[in-house]
Amino acid sequence: METSGDPSATRARYRQLLEEHRAATGAELTANRASATPGGERPGFGKRAGDYVAQVVDDRTNNQVADALAAILEAIEAALGRLEDGTYGICPDCGEAIGEDRLQAVPWAPRCLRCQAVADRGPGLTFGRTGPG
Repeated sequence: METSGDPSATRARYRQLLEEHRAATGAELTANRASATPGGERPGFGKRAGDYVAQVVDDRTNNQVADALAAILEAIEAALGRLEDGTYGICPDCGEAIGEDRLQAVPWAPRCLRCQAVADRGPGLTFGRTGPG
């Protein structure tokens, strides 16, 4: 984490930012789950087939959104843990500071942009390495 000024004030600022995101994401996840069709409930007789299809699509969309929100909550919790143990803002892959702009945009980001791009490409791919020899 690139800091300018008091490191404890910077940590406090990021803690507040992460806690705000955790509260907002948790509220959104709760609202998403509340709007979902109760488990196993399907439209009964007399409803048009299209209604059933629309309900299934809505359910799948709600589930995907809920999964994404849950993943963000996990990432926020992990970032708060990194704040506690002193590794917040340090990329675990390259050991470099994660840029301030990145942390402002995605405060729960675990990696710098460069290493995240490599991680997003999948296993076996490296950035800037040509392989053995």
